[in-house]
Amino acid sequence: MRILTRYIFRELLGPTTLGFSFYTLLILIKNLFDFAELIIKRSLPFSTVLELLALSLPHIVVLTLPMALLVGILIAIGRLSADSEIIAMQSAGLSSRAIYRPVFIFSLLMFGITLYLMLSVLPRGNRALQQRQLSLLTMAAETKIQPRVFFDEFQDRVIYINDVDAETGLWKGIFIADTSDPNQQRTILADSGRLTMTAGTRQSWLELHGPETHVSSSRRPDRYDLNRNDSQRLFLHDPTEEVVKVKKLAKSMKEMGLPELLDRLEQARREQDPLDERFYRVEIHQRFAIPFACIAFGVIGLPLGITNRRGGKSSGFSLSILIILVYYILLNNGESLARSGRLPAWIAMWAANFLILGLGFWLMGKTGSERQPGRIRGFLGLLVRRLAQRRGSKIAAAAEASEDDDGGILKRIDIPLPNILDRYILTQYLKILGLVLLSTIVLFLVVDYTEIIQDINENDVPFEIVVSYYRYVIFQFFDWVLPISVLVATLITFGVLSKNNEVTAIKANGISLYRIALPVLAVAVLLSIFSYFLLDFVLPYSNSRAAELKSVIEGDETPSTFSSEQRQWVFGRGRYLFNFLRYDKRTKTLSRVQIFEFHPSEFKLARRVVADEARWDGTGWVFVGGWVRSFGDDGGSSYTPIVQPVRLHYPERPSYFEVEAKTPGEMTWGELRRYIGNLKRLGYSPDELTVQLWRKTSWPFISVIMALIALPFSFRMGKKGALYGIGIALFLAFGYWSIFGIFTKLGEVGSLPAVLAAWSANVLFMLAALYMFLRVET
Repeated sequence: MRILTRYIFRELLGPTTLGFSFYTLLILIKNLFDFAELIIKRSLPFSTVLELLALSLPHIVVLTLPMALLVGILIAIGRLSADSEIIAMQSAGLSSRAIYRPVFIFSLLMFGITLYLMLSVLPRGNRALQQRQLSLLTMAAETKIQPRVFFDEFQDRVIYINDVDAETGLWKGIFIADTSDPNQQRTILADSGRLTMTAGTRQSWLELHGPETHVSSSRRPDRYDLNRNDSQRLFLHDPTEEVVKVKKLAKSMKEMGLPELLDRLEQARREQDPLDERFYRVEIHQRFAIPFACIAFGVIGLPLGITNRRGGKSSGFSLSILIILVYYILLNNGESLARSGRLPAWIAMWAANFLILGLGFWLMGKTGSERQPGRIRGFLGLLVRRLAQRRGSKIAAAAEASEDDDGGILKRIDIPLPNILDRYILTQYLKILGLVLLSTIVLFLVVDYTEIIQDINENDVPFEIVVSYYRYVIFQFFDWVLPISVLVATLITFGVLSKNNEVTAIKANGISLYRIALPVLAVAVLLSIFSYFLLDFVLPYSNSRAAELKSVIEGDETPSTFSSEQRQWVFGRGRYLFNFLRYDKRTKTLSRVQIFEFHPSEFKLARRVVADEARWDGTGWVFVGGWVRSFGDDGGSSYTPIVQPVRLHYPERPSYFEVEAKTPGEMTWGELRRYIGNLKRLGYSPDELTVQLWRKTSWPFISVIMALIALPFSFRMGKKGALYGIGIALFLAFGYWSIFGIFTKLGEVGSLPAVLAAWSANVLFMLAALYMFLRVET
């Protein structure tokens, strides 16, 4: 291997590896809270969590590998061009094409790795992940069912338990509603019971003691069956049935290998099924089109890196963001067009590659002519040069004005306001921060769009709905990526200053490191304040709108006021439960309402009310159409039909049912605090929501913590530069979010006070940052 080839390989390997690590870890950080929940709340061993992590990696890696390759090429070749090494090669008689070969070899290597992942590793990983998740759902069900919380994850059943024996784990006061048959209402109450699983099949069964079963017909409400037994074994869940119900095919296409996909395609062709044939064709072409992006990115990245002499690394980063965004938009929209039959599969799935490849070859031809080397030609280059000249003239004018103003008041009193040095540091920092923010948001957009594209295709979602969804969800993405963007930008900014000996020059002029860190800390404080207002004033509305639009994308044409079936079950102010289809705020009416009233001293039914609707008339609830059945202590019951509207006394007012089932992210701090207060009055244990409440106060402060922890590392990097800073950022980010996730989950299970759980990571990292800062030679 030639010296030049080895040299370019080394230049490509560093930024590509760091780009891959950064993008992959950024997506994994989003899942760290889920992994912490599996360990702490569901008591799963750490080895099982690592297994889930490993099984989910192939899906992430096939997306981040081509992106990392493009970033690596643009940064590495851009660095060679910015440092005039490309010109040195040309002066030595080497053509620009002399560096094409190692870049192409590197791109082919990435193509081979991605192709192997797509064809072999990804299908097996998806299949294993699906099976593992189903088994974990069954294994963890017992820990997920909590006292005085409605549990509806088992198919067509809602389970409510009144209490759990702390020593034996025995459930006490069990209420089960079977919703599988709309014409028959089946309700089971039991004194006690426990969840069991059969070995091998992992089927879930509920062992009940002292159960009584109530069965009524919606067509003949006068007929009512009430059975009492000493014990009963109730089947709840079978993982194999779940697979059949969830999936349209025996195995999802994402879980099929290439030979199986080809067999299914041939079968669909024989059966003359055009819909399945299109879907299989799209999936087969996608298996090759995504890996081929490595070659397309290699072709376009090389000439862009060479012509981008003045832009260097930051401009290469910007170009990579734009190309990645355009590529995945074209790819996913092509998939939508192909599945709907509006474009042939091969055109739709390869159009993005052809476009990038064609543009790359055209740029290669322009670069190969070697006219005006190192300059970006055409209209874009003219525009860039004009802007640079204009900016240079403004800087010169400002410098001249500052020289003339020797007796200015600011110079005389020496107030530490932003001076030339502060403005210089802020310019570099904000530019890098903007690039990092943009790239991470684009990454989240690409990953999210990849996850929902199948729902968009299947439900024929209009383009306007998708645009509106991302218009709202982008605020949540910004809130997620802001802290890590501050961390990365701080490390890169001061890493570059240290590498260029600018930090040494600043210290030689008698300015301490504490002073030059002030602009970045000021920006971090402002971003934290902005993050608080975003979290408490913007995100509750934007998250709510995004959730509504996502329900439309997922095919929920009639989203109710309540987000899930669980919210249609409400515990009343006394010993009774409400169940209803929906609540109309305008007419203050509950439709298809049931009320289960319990015995004052035993967990069994005393009365049951079923009505078509219940209207609030200003003083109380009026029930229309239905029946009332009362149960005596002797085992008998009495049936009373509701022929005319009848008023029944329940203290709940309409406002009790008007509260929508919002997630903590859809509530302001005040709304969440009031909601927690209501839950406490109703006898619930809102540990998880209380942690989320205090998390709203600690989360905005993370930007300041990230800046504080990054600064001492930045000043210790010496001449190692920006890429080394990104590596440190990955390590720090993973450590912080792991600690943050673990402490918050400990708070949610009640092992830590909520305030301590939400603020522990911030306090620990702030103390560590201050300790390290004090040990830096300033």
